[in-house]
Amino acid sequence: LPKTELADWTQNEIDAFVLEKMEENNLTPSQKAEEHTLIRRMSLDLTGLPPNAEQVSRYLSSSSENVLEQAIDEFLASPSYGERMTQVWLDVSRYADSHGYQDDSYRSMWPWRDWVIHAFNKNMPYDEFLSVQLAGDLMPNATKEQILATGFNRNHPITQEGGVIQEEYQSYYVVDRTNTLGKGILGLTLECAKCHDHKYDQLSQKNYFEIYSFFNNVDEKG
Repeated sequence: LPKTELADWTQNEIDAFVLEKMEENNLTPSQKAEEHTLIRRMSLDLTGLPPNAEQVSRYLSSSSENVLEQAIDEFLASPSYGERMTQVWLDVSRYADSHGYQDDSYRSMWPWRDWVIHAFNKNMPYDEFLSVQLAGDLMPNATKEQILATGFNRNHPITQEGGVIQEEYQSYYVVDRTNTLGKGILGLTLECAKCHDHKYDQLSQKNYFEIYSFFNNVDEKG
């Protein structure tokens, strides 16, 4: 690209590093996307939805030099932002509106899902976000919202078969919660240590069942 256009393309320090690698491979940058394209990309990234015609028209007709920043702020303030951003967390948390197993009958987990969406939209601090989901019912003078957050611990499959051994399935549930804490929050495959000391991480079988015991202190039937 001519130097004048190249200067427009390298708008921050990161661009210079990207450009260096592109030149090493005999590549040239694409032309800068037009504003309506950038607005559409931002909307899809932040809300999962394309912008409506009124929004695009309003942004493009604005005389402000910060129109893109204004668009970002509006998308971040949209309720759809939380709906979009929670998708990965809902997957990690094994969210479902059915029980699983052979019957897979309906259960109302959507109130917990909505709690997660509202937490994202309110920009709840991450430490609080995790604490209330793991142990909101144990908080001093726990509110209904804090108790609702612990639906996180109930997202595992739950059997409704009449002939099950309750103690066996209670153990299944506690194992699921322990393993989800490991993979979803700690980034560790704790379940290896359920049967033996972990071969690659400093986790013993004793460590596993110490964590297991936290979730096992629940008065419930399996």
